[in-house]
Amino acid sequence: MDIRNVIQSQLKRVVAEHSPMPFPENIEDDDELDLFGLDSLAFMELLIGVEKELGYIPRTILEGDLYPETFGELISAYDA
Repeated sequence: MDIRNVIQSQLKRVVAEHSPMPFPENIEDDDELDLFGLDSLAFMELLIGVEKELGYIPRTILEGDLYPETFGELISAYDA
């Protein structure tokens, strides 16, 4: 299972449900997550969706040590 594809798929789903922003055709690692118009509740829904597919949420995010600001940072948190 490709982490990047799982996260992108879940991000697209959450943006469609919670944001008036259109989801871009291409997403780059340096794209800021704030640009998608998600609040903290929608971000948690994103993490829960990813957890259902990958089986975990990174400890650094759960413990509040990391709040990913970009798409690449979110992917890196799962790659660590």
